[in-house]
Amino acid sequence: MATAGQSADRQIAVLIDFENVGLDSIQWLFDQLSDVGRIIVKKAYGDWSAASNKRDQLLELGIEPIQLFHATPSGKNTSDIRLAIDAVDLLYQSPVDTFVVVSSDSDFVPLVNRLRAAGKSVIGAGGKETAPHSLVISCDRYYYLEKRVRRRGKTRTDKGESPDALLVRAVEATRDEQGRVIGSKLHQALQRLDPSFDFRALGFSTFTRFLEASPRVKVTRPGKTGDVTVELAETGAAPSQTEETGWDAKIDAAWSKRAATPQATIAGPNAAADAAKVLGVPRLSDSRYRTLQALLDASELLRSRWRRERNTIIRR
Repeated sequence: MATAGQSADRQIAVLIDFENVGLDSIQWLFDQLSDVGRIIVKKAYGDWSAASNKRDQLLELGIEPIQLFHATPSGKNTSDIRLAIDAVDLLYQSPVDTFVVVSSDSDFVPLVNRLRAAGKSVIGAGGKETAPHSLVISCDRYYYLEKRVRRRGKTRTDKGESPDALLVRAVEATRDEQGRVIGSKLHQALQRLDPSFDFRALGFSTFTRFLEASPRVKVTRPGKTGDVTVELAETGAAPSQTEETGWDAKIDAAWSKRAATPQATIAGPNAAADAAKVLGVPRLSDSRYRTLQALLDASELLRSRWRRERNTIIRR
């Protein structure tokens, strides 16, 4: 995803013309930028007194709102001018080497040209239907946002996002033309998408073991030395005959025999062995789910009655 010459250590400033593009697709954009470098500046320009309902979204995305009261009834160019001033300040007074201008406004073409003339990389992002050709070709790269909103259906990360869902986002953001990404690069992307991510806190001694436990990815080891290669696992595999109906109710019944009261716990190996028996496989890792978390993610019944904490299953 990074253009030629970009490295994983690039310092990025994201400057958002809020009144031109909004915030609905910004999380997806941040995901893509996790493969380009480290975002050190996130600013959105607009009259926030008229958009106070965006407060939670700004906080969740870690964006600094820049308040600009409209000097004229239309408010035309207020945001543009301030955004351009801040970009030039950053050009001379910060280590930023990649600027992301989030707008579909052709007024930013001179700014883009100025930044590139100073040796900086410039990425643009905005609406496909509204972005002028002159702005698109001025940038080193330009992302169209609307199609990404439709594809994902939502743009903000749920507070309860599972590690597997986060992993899929990271793979989608960093994979190459063959759909693969090396493990070290993927680990870096995961920590950029969620700075609190820690595979050890999830009960795994190594990052590779975390990857191999996920049903959402396929891991290829190169041999005795070298980094692993990761790609998304094929989906839609047919369930076994044992799984076709009521598998989650059967697992719930097996676990309930071990933990009959609220807050009672089951050791992970025991819970996995019970699930494997129900699914008709020697080990849970041989099933389509592979992990206890994947079982919970796949069943509303199990999620409503059980939760996982490290390598333990706890009755709600």
